[in-house]
Amino acid sequence: MTASPEVWITSVGVVTGYGAGLDRLCEGLRQGRTAGREPSIDQVAELPVPLVSSFPGTLSEPAGFEGDRKVGLLFEAARQLPGQLGDPLPGGVFLGTGLSSVTPEELAHDLYPHLRDGVFDRGSLAADLAEHAGAPRRHLPGRAAWALAGEFGFDGAVFTSFSACAAGAQAISAAFQALRRGEIQRAIAGGLDAMAHPLGALSFLQLDTLCSEACRPFDLRRDGFMLGEGAAVLLLETPSAARAAGRVPMAKLLGVGTSVDAYAVTAPHPDGHGAWLTMRRALADAGIAPEAIDQVNAHGTGTPVGDRAEALAIARLLPPQTPVCSIKGAVGHTIAAAGAVELAATVGAMVAGFAPGTVHCEQPDPACPIHIQLEPTQGAPGLVLSNSFGFGGQNASLVVAHADWQA
Repeated sequence: MTASPEVWITSVGVVTGYGAGLDRLCEGLRQGRTAGREPSIDQVAELPVPLVSSFPGTLSEPAGFEGDRKVGLLFEAARQLPGQLGDPLPGGVFLGTGLSSVTPEELAHDLYPHLRDGVFDRGSLAADLAEHAGAPRRHLPGRAAWALAGEFGFDGAVFTSFSACAAGAQAISAAFQALRRGEIQRAIAGGLDAMAHPLGALSFLQLDTLCSEACRPFDLRRDGFMLGEGAAVLLLETPSAARAAGRVPMAKLLGVGTSVDAYAVTAPHPDGHGAWLTMRRALADAGIAPEAIDQVNAHGTGTPVGDRAEALAIARLLPPQTPVCSIKGAVGHTIAAAGAVELAATVGAMVAGFAPGTVHCEQPDPACPIHIQLEPTQGAPGLVLSNSFGFGGQNASLVVAHADWQA
């Protein structure tokens, strides 16, 4: 097969706290409103979590995934893609995902029996992951990607990223690289996660990363992020495959960059070196000069340390007037799905002809020396750099261009 230097994004399916569909996501972002709401008791089990951004509709339960909210979100998003993708060209599924949406009862049932004097018996656990043993297999991260590949009849490649908050973006990066190498002609790529449940909320409370009132990326008063849930899948195609199926680009994916700075388990390097390296690699991969970027869709979680490190990295690489936004004050932090949800938002805003703002940022922190775009503005950016940075220093950046952009 011949490698293609250009990858088109031809369709997007997305589910967020605003609801299902790209139109609802873009409407919320254009209006500059938050999807955060008071959590239900079953989401946080009376934990001190003031708000979450959770999908407000009813989710179906695909066969084999009963009670798995994450996979329900994924299939809700995937149903928004074209039902018939065209000629039977080699295709792949690339997904980023996180910890299973396990309840305390499931944890006790699935894992505690394998404890021996406080240590997991790996032999016993491995036996329970066998095909005939259904319960613990629900925690295997790759199951969703295989199920979606079966749904669409894609057998060219199946890939799962489990790299925390960078997982969705790294899955998209892997799909992009496989398409450019000519290994496949189209891919469904994205991410899914639903951490607004008792164990998820408790984990982040223990890490002291959740906001006390509102998620305020890059704001002087920021104190953490809002838990979100969601899923996004993007149909990536070579131009020839898309044309054969009668599809045109919504946007173009031009380059990707990844890195692992491994400074600390839950914190980036204070000067943002890993973020800087990732963004620089993405620009180099796309053949784009830093001054050509029209907007940065920042990771921007609203944590004091994370936002400052990212801001320092952006300031080191890009011109000072480059607008920077974060949508996490709007849709929350969707963890493993974040990179995919935020790329979906970037593409949707390009198509709708606006640039998102930064919900709840009212007093930009002088320690974050970048130009924060506070409100949405009319006019679609031509080139956007979208960042996703996860625990353990796992980083990914994507360069996306408007459909009309020409090199």
